[in-house]
Amino acid sequence: MKYAYFLLFFISVAAVAQTRSEYKMRLMVNEISALPLTVINSSTNETVKTDVAGYFVMQIQTSDELVLQENDLYQLQYQIRASDLQNTLIRIYPQPLTTVLEEVKVEQITAKSLGIDANTIIDNTPNMNMDFFAMISWLVKKVKKKRSDNEIKLRSKNEMNPYVAALPRSVMTDYLKIPDSLVEKFYYFMNDDYMIDQYIKNDDEAKWKIHLLDKSFEFLEQENATER
Repeated sequence: MKYAYFLLFFISVAAVAQTRSEYKMRLMVNEISALPLTVINSSTNETVKTDVAGYFVMQIQTSDELVLQENDLYQLQYQIRASDLQNTLIRIYPQPLTTVLEEVKVEQITAKSLGIDANTIIDNTPNMNMDFFAMISWLVKKVKKKRSDNEIKLRSKNEMNPYVAALPRSVMTDYLKIPDSLVEKFYYFMNDDYMIDQYIKNDDEAKWKIHLLDKSFEFLEQENATER
């Protein structure tokens, strides 16, 4: 009889352990324009569409396999691990699909086909008829210009990052999910990040969005640790 009770208890525990629960997850993608994407739990056939930031909620348990509905940008075959279920947010990184380019046959090679601008070559090449002093002056000017182009004006610790602060506030609250009360603090947090400056100045939206996404995780984790 004692063994029967033990067996019944073991079966009950195993059944509870295998019960699926609802978890919040996020697809981490570089091409923000690829979102929303459709995620399928191949173990249960449950299908869920992410929001524009990659978030979705699904019933899962350990060993469930998640896949993406067929699309042109990403593929996914992710098996849920026990360690994933310990997180409040499960981050999943899909695999980008590689595009195979067809062979291009060039019949006639010209400066234009190679992307060479003859005017640029002439402008950047010193006149070989210059005297020695003029040649040195030309080189000094080129070095100074190169240095000035690469100079970064460092911000003080009490300054916000003006490039991040110039973005629409909805990017912080809706896309990055930063609470409204912490948005200005995030601007100060990004103070010494000069990489984001270049991405925003170059209008490279895909890069600045994924970079801000990574930094927002770091910021929110730091804030949660402070609160604890």
